[in-house]
Order: sequence, then structure tokens, then C-alpha cells
Amino acid sequence: MQTPLELVDALRSLPFDEALRYLVKMLYPEVFDPFRVPGAVLCVQPHPDDCEFGAGGTIALLAGDGRDVYYVTVTDGRMGTFNPKVYPEELARMRRKEQEEAARLLGARDIIWFDFMDTDVPVKDLRGRLITEIRRLKPSIVIAPDPYTRYEAHSDHINTGRAVLEALILSGLPHVNDVDIRNGLEPYSPRLVMLYYTSSPNGYVDVGGVLNLKVDALARHGSQFPGRDFVEFLVKVNAILYGKLAGVTYAEGFKVIPVDLLHVAPFIERI
Repeated sequence: MQTPLELVDALRSLPFDEALRYLVKMLYPEVFDPFRVPGAVLCVQPHPDDCEFGAGGTIALLAGDGRDVYYVTVTDGRMGTFNPKVYPEELARMRRKEQEEAARLLGARDIIWFDFMDTDVPVKDLRGRLITEIRRLKPSIVIAPDPYTRYEAHSDHINTGRAVLEALILSGLPHVNDVDIRNGLEPYSPRLVMLYYTSSPNGYVDVGGVLNLKVDALARHGSQFPGRDFVEFLVKVNAILYGKLAGVTYAEGFKVIPVDLLHVAPFIERI
């Protein structure tokens, strides 16, 4: 293992991109192999079905490896229909049942429902609740939507991703959400965040062996999709495109970032 000054000397002789990658590899090797990080996993989704669509194969692999995988579902998805004859409260009930079936199929241990208003997710309120759940569940990896994906227009996705990133850098500070500490929860910081729906992936998971399971899970969301064939089309198109970047047939892509580098690390987007 290099000393800090030896690492500095090594960086000085390398071109920028090589130097940055070398630095991260030396300090945070798990960025290039997230599955090496032991412990629980928390997947945060703006609406029912986002964990399945964005990371369903990865969730299935992690759960199959014996990990405790938890979901946080931020909204109840009551606005997610083009059918004016389906009322919001009815749709919310349908989507909760669909989500429970899908998560169970992938092997998730539990689903936490926050029930914020669909299409109106507040960053600060969500951040506080996420900090509490992070301290309670102590995940080593958090999976969430990338709030910086260019052209993402849904504010729930943007605000959920932002709230997750803010919660990750604050959950280790005892005087943030200090009621948690008074209730017996200790400050805690996860190791990694894996951002799905990303346009700048730096990590890939080969999901070829669990692709049918991912399709089956997403197809449980019958209120959102016209049938399994359409779900299979959506899943395979995304998996093929990420797979081409990864050099495999089917992949899920993520922006993988050490939690330590979510603040004052301006070059992290270049990893």
C-alpha cells in the first residue's frame, strides 16, 4: 500500500484521466467492483416500479447473494395513469399491491412507504426521512435515480436523487436530524451510492442470468404496462444498450460514487 506522498508522486507522472482513475482505484477500489462491499442494500425509488426498471437485475443478484435488500418508495404513484376513469386513490392501492409482488419476486426483504404526493416530492422533507432510514437500516450501498441525467423532466426523479445524495453526506453528522440520536439511532454513513437511469455510467452489472426474472418482476406492474411483451421489449432495449458499453449481452449501468466524494470532489464526474 502506497503512502499518501508516494501516491502524490505517482499521480504527478500520469495524464489527467489516468491519474483520476488511479487515485480512485487506490483509495476506493470498490467503485470498480461494488459487489465486494458487504452489508445491506437500500434501493430508493420515486414511484413503484423504478427499482425494478432501473436496477431489478442487480437487486435480484444481491438478494440471491444473501444480502438484505430494502426498498424505500417515495410516493404512492397515484398520478401514474392516462386513464381518467381510474381515480388516484384506487391507483395507489393497485400500485402498492403490484410493488409488493414485484419486490418479493426479486427477493427484497422489506418495503418502506413514505407516501409523499406523487409529482410533488419535497427535497428537504424527503432528505430527513431518508437520513432516519439510513441510520436505522445501515446499508453499505444505496441505489437511487441519478438526479443529473440530462433531459430527465420528472421532478420526482430529480428531487428523489438529490435528496438521497444530500442524505448520504449528512447521515453521519449527529446533530442533523438530532431527534434520531435521542431515539437511539447512531450516525451512520454508507460506503457507496449506485445511481440508475444514468447517462454517464461508470459501472455495469451483467444481468443476463437474471433478465427474465427482472422482466417478470416489472411485468407485475400491470397498471403501468400493456403486457409482458412490452415490458420485455423495454427491459431488453435498455439492457442491450448498457451491455454494449459493458461488453456483455445484457447489463444495467450505474454511476458509482463513494459517499466520501459526494462533497467538494469536482472531478468525480470524470470517473
